[in-house]
Amino acid sequence: MTEEQRYAKVPDGMEIKKPNPEENRQPQGLKIKDFSVDPGLPIIQYPHYVNNARTELSCLLVRPDGMATIEKQIPKDENHPLYRDIRAQFTEEEILTNTSREVQIQTSRDKAMKEAKVQSDREQLRANLWEVKSAFMDMDIVKNSKEKGLKRNLRKATTYFEALAFGCSILIKENESSE
Repeated sequence: MTEEQRYAKVPDGMEIKKPNPEENRQPQGLKIKDFSVDPGLPIIQYPHYVNNARTELSCLLVRPDGMATIEKQIPKDENHPLYRDIRAQFTEEEILTNTSREVQIQTSRDKAMKEAKVQSDREQLRANLWEVKSAFMDMDIVKNSKEKGLKRNLRKATTYFEALAFGCSILIKENESSE
């Protein structure tokens, strides 16, 4: 190979710059404040906003004896002592990150609750369907019925009302034939 084949040619007027390590540096995440805390005071954890206007906060307070409580409705007011402690220990970015996390958790909970309700409703419908089918199939008049098609349709029914209709049809047919 010759020297020309080892290097790419650059058009006239264009130059290639070597990468600057300062420009390509990855973000280091949230900045952590330096602060001093009295060990006798409760530890503030996970402060986050609880409304869209960002005027109220909530946080978890862990007391030195290990007891934890959730503090709610903390006004965003510099005169409020707990808000002052939160601002001394956490940056606004940390509070907003916690708020975003709380919104994601709440959205996931809501979605899971809706899915659980749909599943529960589906199971309830199936239980009701089974109950009405078995109630009719346990009746002696339906067991001994000559209406094979209606009995088959009763077993095949996929909704409560369909099963109820076929069950009633069998009873009516049997009543008519017994007269």
